[in-house]
Amino acid sequence: MRKDSKFIRYLIVGIINTIIGYGMIFTLMTIHIIPEVANIIGYIIGIIISYILNKIYTFKTNNKSKKEFIKFALCMICAYAINLAIFVILHRYFNIDKYIATIIAGIFYTLSGYIFSKYFAFKISL
Repeated sequence: MRKDSKFIRYLIVGIINTIIGYGMIFTLMTIHIIPEVANIIGYIIGIIISYILNKIYTFKTNNKSKKEFIKFALCMICAYAINLAIFVILHRYFNIDKYIATIIAGIFYTLSGYIFSKYFAFKISL
């Protein structure tokens, strides 16, 4: 297996997860659920879907431990914190357009989420 194939699979899972997560959020907002609540629900569903797909498809682990899911959730929270920090720095301090800042921050989210998942959540050795 090529070294970068896991990363490609991770990106595919991310695309699927983004479509489902945003679909859930927008659907809930369409039926008049408060946007913040819709976002929380979409994010929670996104973490669960992402975990299942990354466990089975990206990293192919057989671990049935709840600890692995908790590690994964912590990884995604850390990746989101990095994403938010990058966004705030770019948009608020350097006045970069919010859409461009979002895209750049999203790249950092994807990369950090992959690294955290690969080396912490799913216990793949260096």
